[in-house]
Amino acid sequence: MSGAVQRVAVYGGGVAAAMAALAIARAFARLGTEVTWVDTGEAPPPHAALVAPPDLATFHRLLGIDEAALARQAAATFNMGQQYAGWSGGETAFLHAYGDAGTPYASLPFVQHWARARAAGLRVGLEDFCLAAAAAKEGRTGERGEATGQAVKRGWHLDAAGYARLLRGACEEAGVRIVPGQDAVPERDGTKLAALTLADGQRVAADLFVDADGALISMLDPGGAEQEALLCDRVLRASGAPFDPLPLYSRTAAHPAGWTTLIPLADRTAVEFFYDGARLSDADARAALAAMIGRPVEGASEPVGAATRARLWVDNVVAIGRAAGDAPPLDGADLLLLQLAIAQLVLLWPLDRAAMPEADIYNEEIGGGRARVHDFTAQHFRLNARSEPFWAAARAAPVSSELASKIDLFAARGMFAHYNHEAHVEDGWVLVMAGHGVVPRGFDPQALQVDDPALMAEFQRQLRAVATDVRAMDTHADALRRLWA
Repeated sequence: MSGAVQRVAVYGGGVAAAMAALAIARAFARLGTEVTWVDTGEAPPPHAALVAPPDLATFHRLLGIDEAALARQAAATFNMGQQYAGWSGGETAFLHAYGDAGTPYASLPFVQHWARARAAGLRVGLEDFCLAAAAAKEGRTGERGEATGQAVKRGWHLDAAGYARLLRGACEEAGVRIVPGQDAVPERDGTKLAALTLADGQRVAADLFVDADGALISMLDPGGAEQEALLCDRVLRASGAPFDPLPLYSRTAAHPAGWTTLIPLADRTAVEFFYDGARLSDADARAALAAMIGRPVEGASEPVGAATRARLWVDNVVAIGRAAGDAPPLDGADLLLLQLAIAQLVLLWPLDRAAMPEADIYNEEIGGGRARVHDFTAQHFRLNARSEPFWAAARAAPVSSELASKIDLFAARGMFAHYNHEAHVEDGWVLVMAGHGVVPRGFDPQALQVDDPALMAEFQRQLRAVATDVRAMDTHADALRRLWA
């Protein structure tokens, strides 16, 4: 080996670049690694907010970010799931909650007993047996139920600009060198990148470059990006008054040409209006959103979408965030994919700056993870039951063979098909498919070993246990008040 990686340059702006620089500094600065963030000045769009999945809370410990700082600086509220409204038409809604889909019984997943009972006429929804869903709908939050034994996970709703500032401050505290790089010029050395020359003539040389912008990876791999066809190619953002009381979930409501997401923050409600520009004009989208929030909309519509790359680590450049390709705009996929990419880079940190065989493993792992995250989002569109042309086209859009197999197997017998690189837990898939109206036609024959009276008694016990645990939990307001204090 010629030597360890000693100099790292992170190129880009906003949340992605700051999170990468902070994670690398926290993990490797004590080993002598110097981290320079070449900040391009990119910032989150006005009114933007982020839906952070529960895994980010664990990742924050690596980053040295505590919950009190999030509450103070990012207008954070707790996130226990996402509600999907109107995706089957009418006022129907379900909650994809971060928790268990019922409590296992008689050595079988609960969904097997639920599928059996549904076939016999039960009309209680699966999410009614989910402690996290029941608690979220009642505005209660906790980590685990004593009566149910079910786990409850929490993520965050975050103001994007405040979160970016928080990460930047943490970078400064961690010793990351931050330099302005809006007009930085990359310099090649054979197949690799050697340095970035800044506008003032300063040269930032590095052994490894993390690209959150896209310019660096495009230089080394100019033909490696493919443009994806998107169902919605436009988004309009705005803010409304904060909810009172603050819900524990975001709400994604379908409209005839797309969907609207409401993200509850401590000081406002972030509103994202996604739409298909071929079916709805910018002017009509602005009018629809203005009617929704009760006042004129500031700002302009923005395009959605970016080319997706098959190889995200090429030679000594690793693409993350926007440089890797836009994430699906649902289920908190943007932060989930960003976290997966940075965590995998830390895990596969190159030992030799002259040869980086870790790149092949990284590309396989992150490529597979991105595919599974895209599948999770795609199921919403494949399973929608709306009649408008936009939604009919969304339902008919091609999906991966893995997703098709997942849906078919669950619809047949309530089982979950596991593939490599899964990024969402099994109960998350189960709650979403059941929420979209997929009721398994069959079930594990072993469920028949439980007689009907015993099964009904267990259902009643679980529902009572859920209600008991919910009453014992803190309100969302009380939990936030402790953080603010």
